Amino acid sequence: MTQPELTAAPVLSSNPTYEPAAVAVEAPRHPASDIPSVYETDRTIDWILSNNYSRITLQFPDELLRDSTSVEKVLQDGLNKTPKKSDLEAGFESLNVSSATNSERKIYILADTSYGSCCVDEIAAEHADADCIVHYGRACLSPTTRLPVLHIFTTLPLELQSLISSFLETFPDKSTPVILTSSLPYSSHIPAVHKSLSEIGYTDLFATEVLHNPSSPIPNRKCPAPELLSTYHIFHIDQPLTSLIITLSALTSSTSLRIYDPKSNTAEESSASIQLRRRYALLSHIRASGVFGILINTLSSNNYLSTIKTLQAVLAKHYKKSYLVTVGKLNPAKLANFAEIELWVVVGCWESAVVDEKREMWRPVVTPWEVSVALNGGEGVWVDGWRGDWETFTKKVEEYEAKEDENGGEEAGSDDEDSDEPIFDFRTGRYISSAKPMKKKRTTLTASGGDSNSSTALTTTEKEKSLTVMINNQISPAAEYLQQKRTWTGLGSDFAEVEYDKDGNEVWRGDEGALVEEGLKGIARGYIVNEGDKKA
Repeated sequence: MTQPELTAAPVLSSNPTYEPAAVAVEAPRHPASDIPSVYETDRTIDWILSNNYSRITLQFPDELLRDSTSVEKVLQDGLNKTPKKSDLEAGFESLNVSSATNSERKIYILADTSYGSCCVDEIAAEHADADCIVHYGRACLSPTTRLPVLHIFTTLPLELQSLISSFLETFPDKSTPVILTSSLPYSSHIPAVHKSLSEIGYTDLFATEVLHNPSSPIPNRKCPAPELLSTYHIFHIDQPLTSLIITLSALTSSTSLRIYDPKSNTAEESSASIQLRRRYALLSHIRASGVFGILINTLSSNNYLSTIKTLQAVLAKHYKKSYLVTVGKLNPAKLANFAEIELWVVVGCWESAVVDEKREMWRPVVTPWEVSVALNGGEGVWVDGWRGDWETFTKKVEEYEAKEDENGGEEAGSDDEDSDEPIFDFRTGRYISSAKPMKKKRTTLTASGGDSNSSTALTTTEKEKSLTVMINNQISPAAEYLQQKRTWTGLGSDFAEVEYDKDGNEVWRGDEGALVEEGLKGIARGYIVNEGDKKA
């Protein structure tokens, strides 16, 4: 359907008679009688009182926001009925008017997170000057840096007999070694499942326990000894996230991974090996890319700054150019604005390590661990497992550095000698000559009209009839991309042709654009037309 041609400028103001449509309010996810047990309100109240917190923030994922007001009411009522710990210990003689009272306790609901809902949002909590955070639902359990956190996993019901029947069909041999694990909302059922299966004759079961350790072989879970882990099958309750299912698939390369769905009460073998091979295929893309964007996907987790520095050092060592970018919650439209970036590296928690699982991003998004394996390991090196956490990435970098030290720096030296050679991209079958843009040796020519002594001077270099832009005496692939490939060059470019001479200077051809005039000032409700006059 074609749009009608406009004969006049559209009216952009709001219709004064417009009435917004009524918004349908969704019913709570859990009935009021289940709120205290599902959200563990008694334990939360005890935690708040024992630590004497007065400004509390409640962080909910999107799917649990419908229960947020009910949970807040139960907590507020419980806090108002219970005297503070300081009052009980000090006695009536020490009470004074200036001491805090229960009515002064404030509870805030964090309705939207800065990044992923699995991470504790300390930034949003600091806007309310909070003393603590109560985090509900699925969590990555990454250590925080600023505020104390209480994790409530919101336990979900599980039909035990249906699970036992499904387990018997999946593993009829009762001597089969199996690890019992689950998503956090079902983690409290693991002891009961282990007990029931042991009573009917299973002899080699390992029941995982929740740990605050993302770098564990199974993240945040207690596992068998590393030398025995590969001999176990894994039975996981609930559909895991993509990053977890890839990690589990790497652990069960010689056994099997079974996923039990509590809603359908069925267990199926996971096909995550396809996703794992897809991640391995990205290693060739990492080697062939020259311009990397480091995406900050958290500002609360501990050690994210040191991870960024280590990642920048790895990229610089292999003559890759990196840019640090933060855009909040990630989506394809945001990242597509950075056309000069060839590949993104996300620095976030282990659960958010796999960002582009639907492959909607214009450029691939990889993890720091994959970058270290691809660049330090080299082409054709066997890859053992897959990880999304930072600590494993740091250990991997240290292992490669120790290996280079043992070889007397031979690997680093050979990389310097071959740095100008093109890299073969196995995905496209082509040689890539721009995989190491920061290594290219060029003769510098100062652009006319520029100050070569200025710290912000922009210079261009010429080699093989191509221009390279330098900023602060460093090669800038992003600026080179914008200079050579951008289609829009500023106001008036629609009415004039712009060309570049050999020194990179703009040469205008044809008619010039319209004159730039000063527009209205002020805010939308009262623009300033003339001094002293306002237009509403």
